[in-house]
Amino acid sequence: MEYKLLEKQDVELMKYFVDDDNTKYDEVILNTFLEEKNTFGYIAKENDMIVGFAFGYVLVKPNGIKDFYLHAIDILEEYQNHGYGTELVKYINSHSKSIGCRKMFLITNKSNLSACRCYEKAGGMNTANDEIVYAYQ
Repeated sequence: MEYKLLEKQDVELMKYFVDDDNTKYDEVILNTFLEEKNTFGYIAKENDMIVGFAFGYVLVKPNGIKDFYLHAIDILEEYQNHGYGTELVKYINSHSKSIGCRKMFLITNKSNLSACRCYEKAGGMNTANDEIVYAYQ
């Protein structure tokens, strides 16, 4: 299994990747996404097939400190529970450090037990019992 940044030469393969929300990825939109300064896509690739996809953003604070926000990660169902998600998260964390981020963080539901196991196996910690997320539309 290869873990790497999503690059332009991989974008065409994304049309065959379907995430948990049945998202269909468009090559033009993905290429535009990749051109943004602080956005990153990551893939788990086996042979010429993308089996995992994640994306996130570098957040720059007013004092110059950079943190990495991992927004989403999806692994094809038949590849889940084999450690591929954990390895992809580890790769992303390592990459975030290599581009100068102080830390990486993500948000998930405590009820998403498989995701929580994946993030914990990759070294993630949840030390607060009072976290809450507000969303605005």
